[in-house]
Amino acid sequence: MKGGTERMFTAANFSNDGSQLATVGGHPDYWLTVWDWENETMILRSKAFSQEVFKVNFSTYFTGQLITSGVGHIRFWKMASTFTGLKLEGAIAKFGTVPISDVAGYVELQNSKVLSGTESGSILVWDDGLIKAQLKRPGENMMCHDGMIEYIALNEDTKEMTTAGADGFIRFWNLDVNT
Repeated sequence: MKGGTERMFTAANFSNDGSQLATVGGHPDYWLTVWDWENETMILRSKAFSQEVFKVNFSTYFTGQLITSGVGHIRFWKMASTFTGLKLEGAIAKFGTVPISDVAGYVELQNSKVLSGTESGSILVWDDGLIKAQLKRPGENMMCHDGMIEYIALNEDTKEMTTAGADGFIRFWNLDVNT
């Protein structure tokens, strides 16, 4: 994809219908680009962040929405029609009282909430760019993993979440996604 980045791509993912491809460039530009990949043309482009981005996904449930995450951030994007045309609008999530964290793993829920891992091993529940809850294991301050959560997946049929951490553990969690 010519012109998508100056040096390298760090993340890429197809839209649900396969018609678009989202890519993120690495240092020094960090461009988030949405492509009509079959015609090798750019549809939209915006600066994703000022540091490395690990992951990009199109929303599974909401057309025209994307999520990116990486060093010290998670960001929620919308492809918005403005009076000057289609634009990518990114809203950086607010960590609030929770320490800012690198975000490698995340998963989107049907109710528009997003679950993301943290460097400390907890899972954050995001709603509209704000933390609604911080999930930990039962017990006094027991994190879900000892260190960075690298991967999160959700099986909506069984309501089971799978996480994998830098601690070398893969954990399975029962999760009621309607709460």
